[in-house]
Amino acid sequence: MSKRGESSSSTRAFASAENCEPPSELPSLAQFAHRLAVTPRRASAGATAGLAVALAADLVAQVAERSPGWAERGGTLAQADVLRERATVGARDVAIAYHRLVQALDAAVADPAPATDSTDLGRQLALAADVLLEIAETASDCAALAVVVAQSGDTVVRADATAAAILASAAADMLAHLVEVNLLASTERERTARARALASAAAASRSAAVAIMR
Repeated sequence: MSKRGESSSSTRAFASAENCEPPSELPSLAQFAHRLAVTPRRASAGATAGLAVALAADLVAQVAERSPGWAERGGTLAQADVLRERATVGARDVAIAYHRLVQALDAAVADPAPATDSTDLGRQLALAADVLLEIAETASDCAALAVVVAQSGDTVVRADATAAAILASAAADMLAHLVEVNLLASTERERTARARALASAAAASRSAAVAIMR
């Protein structure tokens, strides 16, 4: 008798869960994924890394929001908001820079470039690298903030802060790789060294965040 009662109760709970409205953000995520699949000009690797950093910053903000007893919660939320905005703007800027770079490369292939065009192409490559570096810096800052949140946030959601550090570190590594590729034919070593330093700092934060959960 009690088993039937428990089964009936479980069935009702399951049916109730089935009828629940999904969170409002799920349709927008589905639409975003669909648009990625059908858009002719998809996001470049740099823009993808920028969006990953924005998502990592949002995870950090979510953990802070769900840690009401944390004294530094407000300041952390403000920092996470700034990082998310920086990453989003960076993703947009690198998408524009990449589009211009592709146009310059296409023009160079269609019409063999004189020395002046070669100089312009080098300028476009350097500009794209600078935007990538800005996003890499944001990724490193995000990973560092994620460590703080993993240390002090509510224990129930600390794993999300660790995940944010992992995501931000991966994005920083992507960005360092892209900077190196963009400047492969250049003698410009300062940018590549800076990109690698930022990726290393983000990786150190990732390790620190993971260690907190062990």
